[in-house]
Amino acid sequence: MLPDEMLLEICKYLLCTNILLSFTDLNNRITQMISEYYHHISLHKTSISKCNYLCINILPQIGFQIRSLLIDCCYSILQDDLFMKYFDKKMSIIFPKLERISLVSYQYNQLITFLNTLYDLNYLVEIRLYSLFPIDKNNQTTVIRSLIQANNHRITTILIDDQSSSLHFHHDDYYLNIIRLRIKLRTIIDLSSLFHAIPNIQYLDIILDENDSLSEYFDQLTLSPLFYLTHFQLISTKQSWTLEKLRLLFDQLPIVRHLSLFLSTDDRCLIENDTILSYLPSTVQQFDYAIYFYHNISFDEINEIITSWPTSHPVTCFYKDTLLFIHTLPWRFTRISFPTFINKMMSCKTNNITGYESSVEQLDVTIDKSFTLIKSLGMILQCRQLRDITIYVRDTGDTVKE
Repeated sequence: MLPDEMLLEICKYLLCTNILLSFTDLNNRITQMISEYYHHISLHKTSISKCNYLCINILPQIGFQIRSLLIDCCYSILQDDLFMKYFDKKMSIIFPKLERISLVSYQYNQLITFLNTLYDLNYLVEIRLYSLFPIDKNNQTTVIRSLIQANNHRITTILIDDQSSSLHFHHDDYYLNIIRLRIKLRTIIDLSSLFHAIPNIQYLDIILDENDSLSEYFDQLTLSPLFYLTHFQLISTKQSWTLEKLRLLFDQLPIVRHLSLFLSTDDRCLIENDTILSYLPSTVQQFDYAIYFYHNISFDEINEIITSWPTSHPVTCFYKDTLLFIHTLPWRFTRISFPTFINKMMSCKTNNITGYESSVEQLDVTIDKSFTLIKSLGMILQCRQLRDITIYVRDTGDTVKE
């Protein structure tokens, strides 16, 4: 018999459901060895036949130990049907200690029906959505309300990934229970109803999905101050931001400590350290910054701007023609994607490409004569937390020489 350490090492290469199906009830020793796997159940890549067996024979048996649960309708849309069939009105009985539930590739009707089954779960406080199918604009506020009001208003954390549908808050929405939120909004105008709806938020991560012709009226928006917000991230590369818009936003973040911005601009003030850094809220302890800048300035001016950034906020710049891509180091966003047409790089104090080691989980790289394979591999090798990589090979008709 192999020692427990070796069996557990083998388990790292198996799907959660394969571990449950292979080792459950073999003997007391094995059952004890895999007990940690009973706490966090993932049905990722589980066939419908295996899922059916688990729902009948294993999940009811170990349900009182389950802390988190993932249902994967991307691999099999029938997973949700099976789960509803066996556990519809018994969720709080079968899974009394459930704390987090994750739903992958759900559609609108599926999601609403499932959320309605979540009640009287004393420990369930977190819902995560991945690859949520596009939701009709008229139904987006319904999704928001169903998420936040699920489980008798016990939900405090809602995290929705960047591959999901954008959602929208109604201007009258007001929820005191939400403390952590990651969400994709459609436009900059949606910030007003969002800020009003979540006065107790402490962690807020926003993606703005579309350009908005009304963004010029941003200074007329009523943004409620978020008095408890300490962690704020905004990704908005389809809007054109100005220093004045950021100042209005900063005014509503009186105690923010961790601030992350990924923006697009043609306002030179947003790439000059002595301007952008001076306008940060005084409470900021960590500032992560990335920006696309559309410009008509000379190479010498670019160099002067980059080298002027202080050692406390070193930056790297990728550029070509009228576009700069500038970001602080290290890179702390989970995804990084380099424009296909960038071919040169310069860094503050160094010409080495570093700083991608700890946070990057998703990487998009385009390989062509303008952005060489050597540079791409240099960044890829640094991304030790990488889970997904997409490599685009661009045929330019020219031979690439490394």
